[in-house]
Amino acid sequence: MNSSSTVLIVGGGPVGLAAALELARFGVPSVLLEQHDGVAWHPKTRNFNTRTMEIARKWGPEIYTRLRDIDTPPGWKSPIRFFDSLLGKEHGHIVSRGFEGPGPQVSPAKPVMSSQDLLEKILVDAAAATGLIDLRFGHQVTRVLSGWREDDEGASLEVTDVAAGTSYALHGQSLVAADGATSPVREQIGIPLTGDKGIRHFINCYFHADIEPRIEGRGGVLLYVANEGAVGVLQPLDARGRWLCQIAIDMHDRSWDDFQAEDCTTWVRAAVGLPDLEVDVRSIGRWQMNATVADQLVQGRIVLCGDAAHQFPPTGGLGVNTGLQGMHNAMWKLSLCIKGLAGWPLLQTYDTERRRPSERTTRQSLDNHAKVQQLAQARLSGTDSGLDTEAVLRETRRYGNHLGVEFGTFYDSPAIVPDGTTPPAVADDYSDYAPSATPGCRAPHIWLGRSAELSTVDLFGAGFTVLAGPEGSAWRVAARRAAAHHGVPVAFYTIGDPGLEDERKEFHKVYGIEASGAVLVRPDGYVAWRGTRLTGEPGQDIDEALAQVLARTAGASS
Repeated sequence: MNSSSTVLIVGGGPVGLAAALELARFGVPSVLLEQHDGVAWHPKTRNFNTRTMEIARKWGPEIYTRLRDIDTPPGWKSPIRFFDSLLGKEHGHIVSRGFEGPGPQVSPAKPVMSSQDLLEKILVDAAAATGLIDLRFGHQVTRVLSGWREDDEGASLEVTDVAAGTSYALHGQSLVAADGATSPVREQIGIPLTGDKGIRHFINCYFHADIEPRIEGRGGVLLYVANEGAVGVLQPLDARGRWLCQIAIDMHDRSWDDFQAEDCTTWVRAAVGLPDLEVDVRSIGRWQMNATVADQLVQGRIVLCGDAAHQFPPTGGLGVNTGLQGMHNAMWKLSLCIKGLAGWPLLQTYDTERRRPSERTTRQSLDNHAKVQQLAQARLSGTDSGLDTEAVLRETRRYGNHLGVEFGTFYDSPAIVPDGTTPPAVADDYSDYAPSATPGCRAPHIWLGRSAELSTVDLFGAGFTVLAGPEGSAWRVAARRAAAHHGVPVAFYTIGDPGLEDERKEFHKVYGIEASGAVLVRPDGYVAWRGTRLTGEPGQDIDEALAQVLARTAGASS
């Protein structure tokens, strides 16, 4: 691969693989380096939420279909339940709409609840099929040689082929660090983390057991237990006997290494409430809970994504999804910068736009964890200890109910051209979502065509997109001229044309434009600019909007 256009990606987990797929969508080659010799075997991440699956749709229908095919059956995405033990008393539950998905009125995509080992296998196959991604498993980055200084015009690494024991240097235009919570890249270039570290320590146990038939009617996405023998959570992976559990460890009493398979078996039996349950422990992971965000998401030519950028308590189900949605925000910007079609200040808007949702999700996930701990302590004490269980459950309503932050995240940066409007108010902007085409919002989903099988979301490809009303045909010429001027692809669609009929008459109302109006949508599906109506010559509006988004002057040429 030509290093003049290649991006180096460190980390072969879901975010690193997805970054490679996104870059390939824009025609940018990458080299992906992962120190382990293959994809994850121990399942950790389970949920690709609806917004993440909208992103996955862009990688191809076969990828989306394979991901959907590993989804758990109905009844295992909601609710979140709280028990003494699975066969004991249930003390309450939270309906988790975010895991079930908002339905076809909000998105054409559906979420997936599965396990990281299966998700990664699908992403690796997809990456290999692009022809643009050089997958190097068993290759460990030992040193960052360049890329973090402001005057660096590329990035370079020292890499060791673990099996061969040989080292080599690797050069690229930029570097994406998706190398996890401990991120050697982040540490080497000196970006600190802000937040709480080492909040708690956990054993993460993957096991097989015949639990599902014994708890018929009591299934759910997360099954919390609190009794003298087990405090923690059981997580069904496929409703066919594959399970994951998280067991909190007091590091003052025992070390991680002291906790072995027989300890996990004892814990699972107590959690289920069956002392003779057969438990086949397959693997044990060990991790510490952090709630941190990196002080910089971009430094020079290096971009932090996923756990390298932020770490959340798992009480929210948004860790990998926030990582993937942040990656999605960054990769189109990085692609345009590498191709010389945008100024490098555009990449800095990744930090501007994604910092607030990252920090907010960190705080909420930590709050969810605190509430769950309150419930567990109340159960163990044999009394509510001044706590009203129902009140705590009401206060924990955001756990699993995150449609606002998933779909309603609002961006305010130089890569957005404001029009003086604000998104509609909702009761709780973390949990609730109201579609809006205010610049800075995700362009809303609307079903189009006589059969209503095509979504507006499906129209947003590897470039910019203009959607115009039926009297806005003049915007087509303007879009074509702006695309030629700036050297970027700009697709144009008139809503109402054949196959794009607005049978439900929703487009103008939801997008907030008149019949002659138009919107400019970025490659990540966010509205960059909106013209509510056609006034005079439209060409300058779109040209100037693109110039601002691309961090170029209006008079610049490609």
